[in-house]
Amino acid sequence: MKFLRVLANSLLSGVFLGVLLSLLIYDLNINLAFSISFWARLALFTSLTYGLLVAIVCLVLFFVVQFISGKSLSIRFVSPSFLTVSFSVLIFLFLIIFKDNKDYFLSLFDDSMSSVLGNQMMALLFSGVLGLVAFYGFHRYKKSPLVFISYFLLLGLALFSCFFLRDKYAPPQRTLQKSQVEAKAIDKRIVVLGMEGLSLDFLIPFISEGKLPNFSWLFEEGSWGKLESFSPNEPFILSASFSTGKLPSKHRQISLWDYTLLAGPEKLQAVPIHILFKQLKRLGLIEVTPSRPAPAVKDIWTIFSENGASCLIKDWPYGREVHSPDPKAEKALEQFFKELSPDTGAHAELVRRAFKNDWQYEEEASHQKSQSSGQLFYLLLNGLNTVEAYFYKYSFPDLFGTMGRAEIMKYGSVLEKYYLFYDQIIGKYLTGLKEDELLVIYSPHGIEPLPSWKRIVEWSLGNPDVSAYHENAPDGVYFFYGKGINRGRNIEGVRLVDIAPTLLYYLGLPVALDMDGDVKSSLFTNEFTSENPVFPISSYEGVQIKK
Repeated sequence: MKFLRVLANSLLSGVFLGVLLSLLIYDLNINLAFSISFWARLALFTSLTYGLLVAIVCLVLFFVVQFISGKSLSIRFVSPSFLTVSFSVLIFLFLIIFKDNKDYFLSLFDDSMSSVLGNQMMALLFSGVLGLVAFYGFHRYKKSPLVFISYFLLLGLALFSCFFLRDKYAPPQRTLQKSQVEAKAIDKRIVVLGMEGLSLDFLIPFISEGKLPNFSWLFEEGSWGKLESFSPNEPFILSASFSTGKLPSKHRQISLWDYTLLAGPEKLQAVPIHILFKQLKRLGLIEVTPSRPAPAVKDIWTIFSENGASCLIKDWPYGREVHSPDPKAEKALEQFFKELSPDTGAHAELVRRAFKNDWQYEEEASHQKSQSSGQLFYLLLNGLNTVEAYFYKYSFPDLFGTMGRAEIMKYGSVLEKYYLFYDQIIGKYLTGLKEDELLVIYSPHGIEPLPSWKRIVEWSLGNPDVSAYHENAPDGVYFFYGKGINRGRNIEGVRLVDIAPTLLYYLGLPVALDMDGDVKSSLFTNEFTSENPVFPISSYEGVQIKK
């Protein structure tokens, strides 16, 4: 009978954590309007998954404590003492998870949303402390049931206030057409090359060894530096921020995937980190489907087009596979990775696939560029980022313990050769650069080694070969080269969201004040900035550009 009483209280504790987790999930999904019915299904889902796990832990801990104390602990079917302690402990545990997720997803929240999250944390912290005080006061002083009754009433009020605050999120809204501005002729050209995964940690050593002549030219003849990124450091989110000059809290493009729970039809776009939520797919508890949400704000390519400029945008190679590779791609692969030719293993195949995808995608884009008279060209490649995730350890074997010498010899130069491949691409565009063209090269993030605890997690999830990641938003890199750009300047403090307003400024277009990025005038010569003042506009949203 005692077992059933402990089980009943443990299950109530699990339901409580499920309710807390449902609050976190709702907080992260800024595009999702609050709904009581969906919240109930979401709370049921989290209670039957994470809550059930917590119930088992509570059940075991009770009997462990009883065994250690050497006493037979009495308990009711609904024990205020048990629930007060377990609720308080779970609140403190949840606050750690909540704070971790709040910091990671910080770019999703504007000031008002951040204030909501802060108030929620304070309400829960107060409830957790109050629970321990109530438990201590009841057992140490007067054993009055009013102590627990008051506590549970205040706890219920705190939870209600947390969900009430979540309902205050401003929903995404379409801006109605309000005003018109005259289009401005664009008489300059821009070539933008996105090379995801570029890092100064690799570039500088390779250049010092004389191995990357075209990157070296950009260091000497252009402006360059670290490019500050943010989290969530997902390529789709970063791409949207690059092209809009806005953080996710404004552009609302927060996921390429929809997460559908078994409990209902609603789709989640953001899910918590560090609680293995995405791994529920393996158990068949959630369905993950690709999604490409419609843009909520104007990007710079739309603004350029509305001003009469022609654009060629090749910015989303993710998931693109080359099914009939060009024989020239095979020849280029042999040129850069000849030593991998006889290797039929998974590692070598990953390099071959990434290289051929990048090579053919760039060739197609370059051909289209040569056939068009476009003023603005944008190409984004992601092969290096894919290869770095698995081959980083071979470039820095000392960070990863014991590794076979044969493996290091075989794969130790893979990243260097991929950088050489990208250097060759840059040389191609430098050679064809016109006098009125600006060349911009950037990576939205860098790369860093996987910490030991993360390696254990990846190993347990069946990914033992992953050795690097960019989850914590390591700095990327940028280069600006062309007429009007300062030469040989390392300019600090440039953020990913600064590039869009800076390109608008370069082309002589108004810069929107509602962008999170700023114009980085220090990239340009004094002569250029004196002749080209910044023209502000409140926003491009709701503005029709008349040609």
